[in-house]
Amino acid sequence: RGLLGGDRTAAMQAGVSGGLDVGLSLAGVDVDVLSGQEYLTSARPCVFVFNHQSKLDLPVMIHLVREQATGVAKKEVGQVPVIGQILQAGGVVFIDRADAGKAIEQLTPVVDKIRDDGFSLVVAPEGTRSATPRLGRFKKGPFHIAMQAGVPVVPVVLRNVGEVMWRDAALITPGTVEVQVLPPVDTSQWRAETVGEHTEQVRRMFV
Repeated sequence: RGLLGGDRTAAMQAGVSGGLDVGLSLAGVDVDVLSGQEYLTSARPCVFVFNHQSKLDLPVMIHLVREQATGVAKKEVGQVPVIGQILQAGGVVFIDRADAGKAIEQLTPVVDKIRDDGFSLVVAPEGTRSATPRLGRFKKGPFHIAMQAGVPVVPVVLRNVGEVMWRDAALITPGTVEVQVLPPVDTSQWRAETVGEHTEQVRRMFV
């Protein structure tokens, strides 16, 4: 089940999501789901993909997804004292970005966690925070994972996160983050050679 046991992972995720709820409230940040609230639960397990502008994006996603989810982080993050242990206990899978030749192979534990353990993946297909409100290019990795695991892709469109906490900012400005959860995208008919086309189709949904 979880990387360190299902019960411990569930307890860690419940604690983190609860703590973030309090933190967002104290910071004066409201998260308003304008549409698609039901897709946050009805399509699981799935691959949740979100647009990435701020350090606040992931806390907002954890607030929305709550539990039974995993993420992907650089292996260096896993070596940071305390933080690495928390992420590992929370179900995060660590990969070596420097070893591009084994990129697909490194994603196998993520696929297994979705397919065998029923976890959903939360990931930003842009790969890094955008320097402007303009949407960046999407990497194909998350979409390969969804196809291999046989689960849908659920696009989560975040608006105003950059204004509440812009890239590299240290402070949060009180405000409202607007969210639209789009209908699940079926991946059952996808093929490896057409993943690039499907990736662009999902990106256009965000635009």
